This record gives sequence, structure tokens and C-alpha cells, in this order.
Amino acid sequence: MILQSLNKYYDRLVTTKPDKIPTYGWNLEKISYCIVLNEDGSIFNIEDLRIPLEINNKITYLPRLLMVPVFPESRTVNIAANYLWDNSGYVFGLSNPPKEKDEKKLVKQLAKQDVDLQNKYEDFWLKVSAFDSTNSKTLQALQQFPSFWNKNKKDYLEKLGENLDVNFVFRLIIDGKKFVHDCDEFKKQWACILSNYLEKLSDGQCLVDGEITKIANLHGSIKGVDNAQPSGALVVSFNKDSFESYGLKSGKNASVGTGAAFKYVTALNHLLRKEDSNKQRLKIGDAVTVFWAESVDTFDEEVAESFMAEAISPSTDAQENASLAGILQQVSQGKALKELRPDLDPNTKFYILGLSPNSARVSIRFWYSTTLDELTQRIAQHYQDLHIEPQLGNGLPEIWRLAYATAPIRDGKSKSDDISPQLAGGLGRAIFTGQNYPQSLLAQVLLRMRSDGVVNLIRVSLCKAVINRQIRLNKFTNTKELSMSLDVEEKNVAYRMGRLFAVLESVQKQALGKDINATIRDRYWGAASATPALVFPMLIRNAMNHLAKIRKDDEGKKHLASFFDWQIRDIENGMPTSWSRNLNLQDQGRFAIGYYHQRYTRTIKDTTGKEIENLIAVNDDEEHSATLIIQE
Repeated sequence: MILQSLNKYYDRLVTTKPDKIPTYGWNLEKISYCIVLNEDGSIFNIEDLRIPLEINNKITYLPRLLMVPVFPESRTVNIAANYLWDNSGYVFGLSNPPKEKDEKKLVKQLAKQDVDLQNKYEDFWLKVSAFDSTNSKTLQALQQFPSFWNKNKKDYLEKLGENLDVNFVFRLIIDGKKFVHDCDEFKKQWACILSNYLEKLSDGQCLVDGEITKIANLHGSIKGVDNAQPSGALVVSFNKDSFESYGLKSGKNASVGTGAAFKYVTALNHLLRKEDSNKQRLKIGDAVTVFWAESVDTFDEEVAESFMAEAISPSTDAQENASLAGILQQVSQGKALKELRPDLDPNTKFYILGLSPNSARVSIRFWYSTTLDELTQRIAQHYQDLHIEPQLGNGLPEIWRLAYATAPIRDGKSKSDDISPQLAGGLGRAIFTGQNYPQSLLAQVLLRMRSDGVVNLIRVSLCKAVINRQIRLNKFTNTKELSMSLDVEEKNVAYRMGRLFAVLESVQKQALGKDINATIRDRYWGAASATPALVFPMLIRNAMNHLAKIRKDDEGKKHLASFFDWQIRDIENGMPTSWSRNLNLQDQGRFAIGYYHQRYTRTIKDTTGKEIENLIAVNDDEEHSATLIIQE
């Protein structure tokens, strides 16, 4: 099903983007330099093809993507040169020395590298010399290059410098900007090489399209999955005898035609490309998620993908974010997508594929086939479960950002390496399928709040989402879902203790001011949210002393003391006379939500039901910035 869908996607891409999608025997590869040759094969110039890009006020040079000939079977650890392009090891027989501090090991590695480089160099130019250059001045010039290079290598070592281990192409100066691999004579002979290769393959029925065709021995490499092999990894491979059966070797065990294998690899690499313009690629933890649409109408496919890209990774523009949030909110309330967006066909098929690295392979983390209408409902429900007031950001949070809430925050930053792969995959699956969020998600978020002391919007939102979805899907009739905003009528003890903790923290800050070294949140959050009986009696006693200090030291703050005193009594009203010894995970989540509501809500109801200013609410920018998780 996955390969069939990718094959159809490739057929669509070939029609809509013929200049950007390679055909069989060709591929887009990263090329850094072009060697410009004179007619006698000598070097006229080495041209820099890289694209300058400014990142953090620093210019970075990125390789250019060029369409080049690529042999159908991926290059493994064996020496196998590409045709008319390759890295410096094949083209020049040069490479950067190995990084080894041990002198004896370094000598051995250098000796081995010299042998490997010589073999690579010979293999590359042996293939070049095999072309018939009778009718092509371009190929004739290229075939003369080794003679020139062997005599003049030393003159270019300094010029090449550290610009090694990157890919090079060739062009003849009289051909203008046309590369050697683009000349007609080469393309004609390249087609013959591909034809001869296919002739040697055995026939069989392709399991993807059902046609009798040539079966691929080795499928192409998948690139763009973070932390996988730099040269690419495989989705379908049989690299050990234990993976094979019935006497079949390599790709014969999968029986995928050469055309189908090329199509699915090309389509998937297109979806995985790391470009700012690619909105169909999403990283959640270590898993890379891609999605695409399928319909009889190309317009329906493109507009569906554009809409879903926006829904999964909302714009940081406040107006666009609010517009999308309005649509998704109405969808979650039962409004038909077609009424809200007439340009969208709700029956458009939609596919979501989650991939993660696994040694030399790419693992399928999850696969989901649905319709645009159903997927929109799932995304809308996810945001509804996640939504909490007050919002301190741009509204809808990007899905990739959620996984970072489970990682420790150090100096305002969190790293993807600290995110559990299983948790990230489970989070993505729950969002796209509407199933329960992983129970470990709640446990991990609570653990991080205890360990690094950061109680922010995204972490608290995840607590609410996990708890509410569990209540709804498991149909807990005796438990109501948590409110998205402050609920002063909520009788849940854990929720009220979270509110009370926020009040006690504010009392402490007002009493001690700048003299405070650490707040009760810094010292007692873990104990208060898990084993409240151990610390709350002491916190209440200290709060009474702080209130007395506020009344005594500052006449202007007496109204604050009265407000704090009223809030403490109001929250404690209806609570048990004894403190709970332990709180389970769900109640620890409610504690965090109650704390967040009490701490950030601007207005609160008084005894008469009138909305008044919540004097506990945080106002300064420093506190607001502390609610953000920054990706590193």
C-alpha cells in the first residue's frame, strides 16, 4: 500500500514538475564544483557552484542540486564510480586525511586510504574511457583529462585545499553552461548502458503494480531521514542470508519491478528534501513524517496538501494563525469542512508516513491512510484537547514543538537527542489517528517539570490533552473533562491544590521581593505535586507569616494581603481537612493545570460572581518568555 501510493505520487510529480523530478537512471544530487575543461582536456577553471546562504549573520555555502546520471543499484561499501560525476576521491584520487590521534593507527589508515583512492580513481576514469568519443569533442576532451591531471596534480593541490570529499561535475568551455553529462552523445550511450543492465535482470511479477517486468536487485537509497546513514538508507533491503528465503537473493525476495522501485524511492526522496519550501516534511522527535494527497484532480491534491501543511505547522503570523484556528475550532464542533473551505474536497485521499533511522535501514514508524475530511477532524480535535487559556503565544502550537516538551530545558533550550523515539512516534500516531496519547507522555512531562522547574504553556497543555482524551475515549462517566480556562467551581482536590500553590508562591514573592533566592516552586514543586501532605502544612504556615509581613511593612499592599487571604480561604473551601499523601499521574497533571490557570489568568470571579483583576497573575515579559521552548 505504501509503495503503491508513492508510485502514484511519482506519476503526478512527473506531470506537474517535469524539470524537477528525475526519470529512470537520473537523480538530483548535491554538486559543489564544476571542472571547466579546455578542448585538450586541461583545466581552464574550477567553478564554484555552491549557493551562498546567510544563517545567523554568517554566510554558509550549500551544494547545488543538479540532475546527474545515477546507476540504478545504490553504491554500497564497494568501490563503484558514478558516471561523469563523483566526489574528489573518484575524480582526483584525493580525500581529506583521516582524523586519528594515535600515530601508529594513523599510518595504517593513511596507507589503506591511499590504496582505496587509487582504486576509486582508476574505476572512475576506466568508465569514462569506455565511452565512444568518435562523434563527440566533449567526451574526447574529458577522456584526455587523466593525462593532464597525472602531470599537473601538484599545481592544483593548494587550490583545492580543503574543498575535498564533495561532488564535482565537468563541462567543456566551448559548450557554454552545458555539462558533459548533458551532451547528446553521452545520453545516447547512457541509455544503452541502462538497457543492457535491465536485460541481465530476471523477469517476475511486480508486487506493486502487478505487471510482469524486470525485478530490481537493489533498491535506491532514501535520503533526508535525520541520523540515518549520510549516503542514504534503504526501506527494502536484504543484506544478510538470514533475511532471504526460498533460495532467492537480494531484491528477488521483495519482487518489486525496477520501474516501481525507482518511482517510490524518487517520490519519497522528493518528500524528504530539506528545503524551506517543502511543507510536506515534519520532524517529530527522531521520526520524520511526510504526507501527500491523492485525487483525480491535481488541483484538489495540491490545495489539500497546502491546507494540511498549514494545519500541521501553523504560521507564526498571528492573523493567519487565528484564521486557521477558527476553521479548526468549527470543525471540532461538527461544522462540515466543505462549508468552511469550498475549495477543498473532503473526500481527497490522504497519506501520512512516519520514518525513523535504524542502522542501514529506514524504519516505518507509522503509516496512516485516510481522507482529508477525517484527518482535518483529527487535527482539529487535537488542538481542541490541547487548547488552554490564557494563550501566551501565537495560538496553535506547531506539532513538532510538542515533542520538545518532554526533553529537559537547559539555558532555555532543549535538544532533540533527549526525546524518546518511541514517545515521539506514539505522539504523532495519536494526533493523526485520534487515539489516546501515550500514557508515558504525561509521565515524561511531569518528570521534566519536576527536574528543570519549567512549568510552561506547552507542557501544561499536553497534561490537559492527555487527561481529557483519556476521559473521553475511555468514557469515564464519573469524571468530567478539564476546562480550558480557570474554573473556580472545580472541586477536584489536585486542581485546587495547584491553584493554592500558585497563590502561596505569589505571597512569598510579594513578602520577600528581591531578597528571594528561590521560590517555593523552585524548591517544593515536586513534593507539592506528588506528595502534598509532606509540604503543604509548612507552606501554609510560612504563607501566614508572609501575609503578616506584607500588612506590617507596606500600607499600600494591604489590599494585596486581603486578596491573597481571600483566595486561600476560597480555594481551601470544600477541600478535605487533611492533605493527600500521594497524587497519581492524572492528579499531578491536574495540579499543574490548576497552577497555570491561577498564575496566568488575568481576571477572576469574586464572591458575587463579578469579574475582578487577578492580582496573582504574572505581568512581566520575563515570565512570559519562560513559557517558550526553544529548539536547538
